[in-house]
Order: sequence, then C-alpha cells, then structure tokens
Amino acid sequence: MANTTFISRLKEYFTFTKKERRAVIVLAILAILFSLLPVLFPTLVKNETDFTVDGEAEAQLEAMRTKEKRAPETNEEDGGDVYQPKANSYPQYNASSKAELFYFDPNTATEDELKRLGIREKTVQTILNYRSKGGRFKQPEDINRIYGLSSSDKERLLPFVRIGSAPTLSASSESTTSFHPSQPATVVTNSFSEKKSKPIDINTADTAQWRSLKGIGSFYAKRIVNFREKLGGFYSIQQVGETFGLPDSTFQMIKPFLLINTAAIRQINLNTATVDELKAHPYIKGGLAHAIINYRNAHGAFSSVEQLQNIGAIDEEVYRKIAPYLTIR
Repeated sequence: MANTTFISRLKEYFTFTKKERRAVIVLAILAILFSLLPVLFPTLVKNETDFTVDGEAEAQLEAMRTKEKRAPETNEEDGGDVYQPKANSYPQYNASSKAELFYFDPNTATEDELKRLGIREKTVQTILNYRSKGGRFKQPEDINRIYGLSSSDKERLLPFVRIGSAPTLSASSESTTSFHPSQPATVVTNSFSEKKSKPIDINTADTAQWRSLKGIGSFYAKRIVNFREKLGGFYSIQQVGETFGLPDSTFQMIKPFLLINTAAIRQINLNTATVDELKAHPYIKGGLAHAIINYRNAHGAFSSVEQLQNIGAIDEEVYRKIAPYLTIR
C-alpha cells in the first residue's frame, strides 16, 4: 500500500501538463539557437565596410599612411621632419629675437632701420608700399593697423614711435585702410623732434599729460589712467609699472618725471562694502573678497584694518598691497 502511494507521488512530480510540455520545447529550441549563434552570426550579418568605405577616402588614407612612414626618413638638411619643423628652418619668424629698440618715425624710417627693429621683411615691404602710395602715420597708435605686424611687435614698438613733421598731404592721397603689399616704394628720410618730458603728478595727470612723457602715447596713457581709476589712486610710483602691457624699459625711462600726492586715494569701507565692491578692486580677487565678508559676518564689524591679518587668505604681501585702499570709517 505504501509502495503504491510512493509511486503515485513520483508520477505527480514527473508528469507535465500540455502547457508545460510546450514551454519546455520552446525553451529547448531557444537554447539550441543561442548555442549556434556564434557560428551563424558571420553568415547572417554582412560586412558593413563593403558599403561605407568610399574609394577616394580610402586612397587619401593610404596617402597619409605613406607620408607617415616616410616622415622619419626625411633628411634634416632637406628641411627636417615636416610634422615638427625646427625654428631655425624658418628664420623669418625669429626676426624679433635679434631686434634693436630705438626711437623711429614709421613715416621716414629706412628699410634697414625697420628690419633692425625686428620687423619681418614682408611686413617691412608692406609699410614701404603703403608710404609709396601716399599713406601716412598720423599718430603712434596707427602702427596697430599695419597688416602682418604681430600683436607682440606692436606692443614692443609702440613706446618708441615718434611721429615727426612731414609735408601735408591732401585728403585724396591719404589712406585709412589696412596696409597690404603692392609696388616698391621710394624712401624719403626726414629728421623728427622728440618730446621733452616734464614732471607730472601720477594721481591727477590726465591722458594728455601722460602723453607728454617720452615713450607714452594715447594707448598707454589710457591704460595707466584706467588702472589708476580702478585702484582708487596710486600710493606708490612703482605701481605705474604694474600697468598691463607697459614695458619696464618705458617705465624706467619716465620714472624720474613722476611725482605723487596720495591725499586723494579712494578707500573702501570694510564694514559696509559688498562682495561686488571688493571684487571690483584690482588687488582684491573674488576669493579674497568672500573671505573678508565671511570674516565680518562671523566676527562682527572690523575695529581696525589690521584685523585683516587674522584672515588666513591674507599674507603680509597681500596686506601691504590692499591696506592703503581700505578703511573702517
């Protein structure tokens, strides 16, 4: 009896319904298909490269590969590696490395003088061609319009430009466009007078007074005045030399003619200033402005400017620079 009950229970476990048998068959078929997929895949999927690779593009790629193979074999005497040209293979781009600096008038300077200044030969011809067509430089800043003259050369040469007297030209003969190469020119040389510097007060001088100094044209005069206004005035003559782009040689030349009166320096109130007001000062960057405000919020109003030295972001050098521009009154 017990044996019969055991056999009947086994039948219950191993007997499948019609739906279960179908499910087993489907799973078996899927298992076989997945096992055969790696073998069948290459025959089922076409090679995409047969359709996407263009014949012309393939030829260009092959040409590039050929160049890359030949490049290491290039003889340095024949021009060197085409992918990494050596600077000395192109001497025309190194002219400024042997340049001299001296006062010159772009309206009268000879070809040799322009080359001595470090101006590239092609740009020298541009200047000569412009002059031959009746073009004239009316003010030092006009050299900024010379086609082919690099930004670094413009900044380097501008303090040494001296526009002298020359014959007056009619309006029809003057050119106001950029300078481009044309026909060779006949060079006429004239002497020109230089400015005689007179002492000026760096905190009250306007752009006209700055331009009266040797080496300072409209460009640098505006920069110095703008820098002074952002600072709130100069407390040291040395600060003039911090003007962006002003060559140290020019600053040293004008330094003996600079006077200073610090009575008019504008100061920022530490106890009322906002973050934006502090950040607007050239010596106080965003992070430093936030540090000052955070310290004030945490410790209350400043009782003295010296308290700034308790802020970790302010070292002795930074404190010396910003202290003259700050107050608690």
